[in-house]
Amino acid sequence: MAKFWDRKEKPFVLVVFLLPLAWMVYSLLTGRYFPDPAEPLMTLSGIWASVAMVGVLLITPIVKNTNFKFLNRYRRFVGLSAFFYALLHLLIYLVFHAGLSWQWIIQDVLQRPYIYIGLFAFVILLLLAMTSTKKMMKRLGVNWKKLHQYVYFAALAIVAHLWWQVKSDITIALWVTAFLAPLLLMRIKQFPLLKNFFTKS
Repeated sequence: MAKFWDRKEKPFVLVVFLLPLAWMVYSLLTGRYFPDPAEPLMTLSGIWASVAMVGVLLITPIVKNTNFKFLNRYRRFVGLSAFFYALLHLLIYLVFHAGLSWQWIIQDVLQRPYIYIGLFAFVILLLLAMTSTKKMMKRLGVNWKKLHQYVYFAALAIVAHLWWQVKSDITIALWVTAFLAPLLLMRIKQFPLLKNFFTKS
């Protein structure tokens, strides 16, 4: 069974997580979002980064409380998917929205402070992606687990990023919060970093 899940299922899981990217590329090439593809593509990539984040946090309670233990094999993959779509979200902003104009980007960042909290979440996901290999797990030892607890702060930052930029439609922010908030709350007692954050605030 272990070999079956390891070798035969992972390609199918990869295909599933790449379907949103395939749809975005298809939509871009067929002119679906022209003349301004930036906003819809940023929205889609942000949604799927959030979905993957929910998936990462959801795996633990599912594994602990059900017989679906095999899902634990895909925790790292789902986490990397969250980073991938967050990276895509950032690249779409830089290329399609900002046109790689650093002067425009600086002005935009000054006018839209919610970008800071989004970058904070991205930096955390970047660090976790860079240290997700087995080699890094061995090198960091007990500190690896402590470092990867910061995924919860990335999740909090994502929620803040979504609500801070809301203008009128709160649908996306509401749905993401509805899934992430319970998954974070159930971990307050288990992880001191998260507990201290809520206690101090």
